[in-house]
Amino acid sequence: MLAGILVLTGCATPPRVPPAELDRLWQQHRQTLQHKDDWALTARIAGSTEEDGWSGKLSWQQSGENYQIHFQAPFGQGAAQLLGGPERVEMRTSDEQVIIAEDAESLLYQQLGWRLPLKGLRYWVLGLPMPDTQSTDDEPLLVLDQAGHLSRLQQSHWQVKYEAYRRVGEVDLPQKIYLQNHALNLRLVIDHWRLNGQ
Repeated sequence: MLAGILVLTGCATPPRVPPAELDRLWQQHRQTLQHKDDWALTARIAGSTEEDGWSGKLSWQQSGENYQIHFQAPFGQGAAQLLGGPERVEMRTSDEQVIIAEDAESLLYQQLGWRLPLKGLRYWVLGLPMPDTQSTDDEPLLVLDQAGHLSRLQQSHWQVKYEAYRRVGEVDLPQKIYLQNHALNLRLVIDHWRLNGQ
């Protein structure tokens, strides 16, 4: 169970929690989160590429395989809404356009010029690796903090860093997340969480 998991330790200070205990805490935390398939969040988001930078507010509602994501740019610069499920995604823009596609990543790239990794982000915002990857080359690399939460994650050519967690009900959820790949940097500060039954 410890394969693929690295434990953060100081250079001269021994770990405060033994690796086996950290793995137990992580497995317990992971199992709790895997049952959270109905949730919502509101967040501030900022992104940058070599050519451009942007920021705004994000609200995301997930119910099983279906989601609604609303992005609002600052100073009235525009908004976009994604309504999606397993087989198609629909984008509605502030000028009342409706664009339909089979997957969100391609649609976002065609319309906005950048790829937001929604397939993985659905899990990464919860502090989980994306499950059921088909390739052994895509096995996640996990780094745990001393509480048994993800501190860093490498998966699907993305680096994900968790700067802070907050208590939501009976579980700790990410509050500040940084994501980076070869083309895009993202910063997500989550202001509010709602989980199943809340």
